[in-house]
Amino acid sequence: MMDYLSLLEQPVSLLSIAILLSLLLPATRVQQLLTQGLQLLGGRLNGERYGVRYLRLAGAATLLCLLVPLAATYWALTVLSPWPALLEPLLLWCCLDLGRLSRALPHCLRQSEQQKSLARLTLTPLCLRQTDPLSPLGLYKAMAEMTVLRLAADMALLCWYLFAGIYGALLFAVLRYSVQAWPFKLVQWRAFGLAPSWLYRAMAWLPFQLLALTLLIYPGSLRAIKAWPQGRLWGYPASGRLLAVAAAGVDAGLGGPRRYTDATDYYPKLGSKHYLDEASTRALLWRLVMALLFWLSLAWTVTLVPLFHG
Repeated sequence: MMDYLSLLEQPVSLLSIAILLSLLLPATRVQQLLTQGLQLLGGRLNGERYGVRYLRLAGAATLLCLLVPLAATYWALTVLSPWPALLEPLLLWCCLDLGRLSRALPHCLRQSEQQKSLARLTLTPLCLRQTDPLSPLGLYKAMAEMTVLRLAADMALLCWYLFAGIYGALLFAVLRYSVQAWPFKLVQWRAFGLAPSWLYRAMAWLPFQLLALTLLIYPGSLRAIKAWPQGRLWGYPASGRLLAVAAAGVDAGLGGPRRYTDATDYYPKLGSKHYLDEASTRALLWRLVMALLFWLSLAWTVTLVPLFHG
């Protein structure tokens, strides 16, 4: 009986509960409120009248002012709660995108050919780029890139939870939502969002690399290996490497032009020269899900073997 109780309190059990909660009841509204709140807070401090140096310091200071009260509040809740471990899956549930994506992506894939306007509408809350001008090919690319990066961020969040505890996950979650609310890609946020962006990239680097390496084991691995160096062409090489390997594995291409504002930004093309279609998009997404399940099953194996045979 004690073995089963101790198993329930293991980090891998708690993160599995968070994953199931996210799939059954996505925290869509909670995540939207968090992002909107950070946008409002950042908008009060990020003014055109301020210099670049001030905005960089203001962004870093705002991040610090968020982290300290949040960590203190969580610590107080753990002291008052009769079962503190229950708070951990609830916090992870609030920060996982897996549930939102599991609801939105099937609709986008069904609507991308016949009902493009509905597909764009479904994709808009999840995507920074403008979805109105997207063609069916653009919709597939936006879906694939957004899903790869969001699920990779989910993996990074859970990795930090396993290796640094709930406070490590809390730090990564705050950075993740700060990066979404103050996007470094947009000129108006480039100075204010610099510190969160660099910290997020530093924390996400290793999980992104591990996920990219995992995608090399699927069919098409030779293409994926050849596409690996393309990652350094991307603004954040770890993301670029992951996107290049994922696209080349299904013999399709990602990257290229997109619009975050009225102007068109030209990003490097990653993967192969073939166009992405519905079948290759589905194949890419399934490969990504299987890679995440591989790491989850590995975590369970590492947990169960010492517990029952130690």
